[in-house]
Amino acid sequence: MSNRSLLITGADGALGRVVAQQLLNDGWTLYASAQNEKSKETLEGLFPDAINKTLFATIADLASDADVKKFVTDALNVAGLVHLAGGYKGGNSIADFTAEDLDFLVDLNVKPTFLLLKEVVPLLKEQKTGSIVTIGAKPVIHPTKGNAPYTASKSAVVALTLSVAEECREFHVRANVILPASLQTPNNLSWATEEQFKKFTPLQDVADTISFLMSDKGRGITGTLIPMYHEISA
Repeated sequence: MSNRSLLITGADGALGRVVAQQLLNDGWTLYASAQNEKSKETLEGLFPDAINKTLFATIADLASDADVKKFVTDALNVAGLVHLAGGYKGGNSIADFTAEDLDFLVDLNVKPTFLLLKEVVPLLKEQKTGSIVTIGAKPVIHPTKGNAPYTASKSAVVALTLSVAEECREFHVRANVILPASLQTPNNLSWATEEQFKKFTPLQDVADTISFLMSDKGRGITGTLIPMYHEISA
């Protein structure tokens, strides 16, 4: 992979740590955003052999224009973005949510995606190469009750990514969205039955897909929604 690097968000999360390890194994240098000092310390503990060598952690508020700009401009030889950070808030009915809940989900899911793409896209277009992967959610194309604000926020993530894919097509810069259903995370294991958990998508499957999309093998794929439901039916 030479000295090429990727920006990654959410690397300290359950999915992020598996994805980050796969990308490190692939030979990428990673510039990872950390939400706070605790998040940065988590990354240092997860990747002790890589930290400050092939993985560089920076505290950044992804809803802050200034923080995102600094996160992107401080990275060297950037060849792409893997944006995994996000959040969820559910309910039983749209009436259960407040305007503050919607703001919360916009700040977690929409604003960071917009700010990151705003900074990364010009850089990759100038290089005339690169790959971007973001994370949507199954309800974007298969809506379910109780998820309206969350679904709206993830729909915006999808719209931003697909718009960027078209903007960047002539510059050989790719942008794709993975749509998971439920993932095999420790948090989901805490409430799911053993049979339910087996149907959830393995984290390594997502990591392998991202690895492919970031590599030259994925150079023909852009503007694509990739459902990853495993054994959960649509």
